[in-house]
Amino acid sequence: MSDYAAAHTYQGVPYGEPMTPTRTVIESLAQQVRVRGDQPVITTASAAGEQRTMTFADLDRLSARTLGWLRERAGVEPGAVVAIAPANDATSVLTVLALLRGGNPTLLLNPTDPDDRVRRQVAAVGATAVLRSAATTFSDGVDLVDPDAITDTAGADAAPDPLGDALYIGTSGSTAASKIVAQSYYNAAANAAGLISHHALRPGDRVLGCLPIHHVNGLHFTVFGAIIAGAHVLLADAFRPFGYPRLLDAFRPRIASVVPSILEALHQTWRSPTPPPGLEYFVSAAAPLTSGTARAVLDRVGVPVLQGYGLTETTNFSATMPRGLTPERYRALMVDTDIPSIGVAFPGNEVAVLGPDGHPVPFGEVGELCMRGHNVMNGYLHNPDATREAFAHGWFHSQDLGYQVRDEHTGQVFHRITGRSKNIAKVGGTAVSLDEMDRFLRDRAGIRDAACVSVPHPMLGEEVVVAVVLDHDTAIGAVRDLLGTAFAAEVLPTRVVPLAAIPRTPTGKVLRPQLAELLAT
Repeated sequence: MSDYAAAHTYQGVPYGEPMTPTRTVIESLAQQVRVRGDQPVITTASAAGEQRTMTFADLDRLSARTLGWLRERAGVEPGAVVAIAPANDATSVLTVLALLRGGNPTLLLNPTDPDDRVRRQVAAVGATAVLRSAATTFSDGVDLVDPDAITDTAGADAAPDPLGDALYIGTSGSTAASKIVAQSYYNAAANAAGLISHHALRPGDRVLGCLPIHHVNGLHFTVFGAIIAGAHVLLADAFRPFGYPRLLDAFRPRIASVVPSILEALHQTWRSPTPPPGLEYFVSAAAPLTSGTARAVLDRVGVPVLQGYGLTETTNFSATMPRGLTPERYRALMVDTDIPSIGVAFPGNEVAVLGPDGHPVPFGEVGELCMRGHNVMNGYLHNPDATREAFAHGWFHSQDLGYQVRDEHTGQVFHRITGRSKNIAKVGGTAVSLDEMDRFLRDRAGIRDAACVSVPHPMLGEEVVVAVVLDHDTAIGAVRDLLGTAFAAEVLPTRVVPLAAIPRTPTGKVLRPQLAELLAT
């Protein structure tokens, strides 16, 4: 078996043998229309508080109408690659679904990306059209049209290969140059099946989402997951700290999808937290969660946070904390620990910790987290060398370092991430994890945020520089002293720089190249 085939195998079942009831989001939508067509599936909420609710039948009818507009008015040919910069609104959701049902591989763009980055990505995938939502700031493209304003002419559905490319998504490029990930139609179905299994999602369940749908978590968890599960999602246009509790109260979700920065803002601004009945937990992903944030949310808000982990290359999730843990086990794994666990392997994929030779390392020993399964991407578009390297030894290589432990109480295998393989600085020959320094500082009182970078040094090879966002009463000199209690003197930072904010991606990942440039000036 080739490395590529092995990396797409789940528990011995090849990628070409689907393990899901339907193989695409559009097949699932058609099934839901037959069973519960008049039930709500998506409610969008704008900044002004306006809400629009669509049933499964609405979603089916209006996305078909949008496909007709794309064919007749926007010049989108069947099978052509299209780029879209979606907002968290009904028109964008319907257009993405229209492109899926039309068999048009779709590049997801960040609506606020600069023109040059947009043009590079559009050229890289060969997109024949660029579609702009109301949130778009770049100049090129065709504006999306609300399907209510379109003549009721439906476009003919295509029948794309479920294993063919459906979505193109640029990686964040937070540690290296961005690549274009190709996800298949079946990847989306496999990820949604995992969500349904792991979270026991049932028809009518309510999920609150506010993450941008041009990112995998916002699109796959919030939108596709709800459609395939038969659930009802409230898709907020953005996160607003003072408005979010009102959304929780009004919608009363069972699950809320967030990122760590949202949780941090929430526990700081929600003055008298009274979560609505039925809110079972927050799901946090996209960036590392600190034990301090998990503790603050549990103690102040009274709701646990289940940390998840995944990459664009694995569609959405690869591991997630399980439901149903006792309070004692939850605290041991998420709160009373230096590194909160990312949980157990997500259904539909397997997770291993491998050494450089591609063989598993013993439990408790640090290695590279690697995954294989039906949620693994098709590859990096037009980059066979990077794809080959990513699938070496028959696993997808995440470049994240971590280890596994078997919980003696549950028997489950839990995973912890210690850092990125590329986020290691060598100071005078001594290796130090920048992620470990970040994590240590973010858990200290008086430090709101922190991130470390390595910069060249003529004698030492590299030196560490720290950027911090401090409370007003925290002295800059205290930062190095704090690090001195946990790290060897030879790797301590040569500079500590106060900033108003740490540069991050919209999902919370530190943009270390940009931070290094900022600290070099």
